[in-house]
Amino acid sequence: MSASDITTFEPAKYYAVTARDNNPECRNFEHVFDVPYFYSNAGTNCSVQCGVCGQRMEILTAVLLDPQPEFP
Repeated sequence: MSASDITTFEPAKYYAVTARDNNPECRNFEHVFDVPYFYSNAGTNCSVQCGVCGQRMEILTAVLLDPQPEFP
């Protein structure tokens, strides 16, 4: 999935995503973070939240994990 295709996620799937903080008032401004196990839930309203400022971060890339991880 390329950056231009990130508007849709398959429901109940794990992705590896990268996300950037775009809040200029946050110390994480312009930092890019890897999220290796991002769960899509229902496939809508998917977001990554900054742990410092609490704002939504911009998802830059999303790659469907294949195989999907299994957690006990």
